[in-house]
Amino acid sequence: MENPLNPGSNIVLMSPVELQEGIARLSRGTYFREASLDLTLSVLTESAAQMSGLARVSVWALTDDHQELRCLELFELSSRRHSSGATICAERYPAYFRALHSEDSIVADDAYLHPSTAEFAADYLPETGVTAMLDTPIHIRGELQGVLCLEQTGSRVLWTTTHRLFAHAVANLITLALVEYEASEARHQAQTARERLQAVFDASRDALLLADGESGVILEANRQAEMLFGAPHHQLVGKHQRQLHPPELAGEQSGEFSQVVSGERRSPVRTRILGVDGRVVPVEITTEVADIGDGRHLVLGIFRPL
Repeated sequence: MENPLNPGSNIVLMSPVELQEGIARLSRGTYFREASLDLTLSVLTESAAQMSGLARVSVWALTDDHQELRCLELFELSSRRHSSGATICAERYPAYFRALHSEDSIVADDAYLHPSTAEFAADYLPETGVTAMLDTPIHIRGELQGVLCLEQTGSRVLWTTTHRLFAHAVANLITLALVEYEASEARHQAQTARERLQAVFDASRDALLLADGESGVILEANRQAEMLFGAPHHQLVGKHQRQLHPPELAGEQSGEFSQVVSGERRSPVRTRILGVDGRVVPVEITTEVADIGDGRHLVLGIFRPL
């Protein structure tokens, strides 16, 4: 589709209604939860380029030290080619990196002249054929995480308000994809950690109980703990730690548990536990306390009969 305001240009000047409909189509995509991050970004960049007629649409991630941008996905409309892996360094392009941190977007109608993009004139612009850039920073939880780049090559048209709205809308979809990816990775890591913990639990020769440091509720128990207390797993998990002891020791043990969590008392401690059949067993309990953030603690108790 040729732009009548600039013959020879394929850039589509979308109306606000067309913009809204286009973003709605992208938003209805099921790939956010069902596809990999790579596929999601591939779909979004290609769809954005086809909808707008822009030559290049890319997504870049900022490294933790904020010294480098790495290309996660680039789609080039003329060749219909996807690529990734290119890098841009803050040391080489300091003005551009400063603008990413301070500007809502970088709107360079002429990339060779704009103060935030003129640094690219020595290499990036002539190498890629880019003549105009519209770059929208991507923030997650208020922190700069990357940038969405919309780029023209060859003849240029001025960036319009519609282009800017389109860029922000696509950047928001990319943010959703990145957040979903982070959540998925966190779920995977948590599952892996649980599996490893369970393996350690099951392999241990000692009776192990994992408790919530604030509530004192038992979260996990291994097979040795089941044997020690004479209780199946489901009867141990969900109990309060004071219920593990004879009634006359329950209050004392609750206080000692709180002192261990706060660091006021060191393990091991010697006490007695109460089996489900009424048996009272002298034990030594060694504890490890882990701070898991937000003021929460996990307490691992290692029970050894005396």
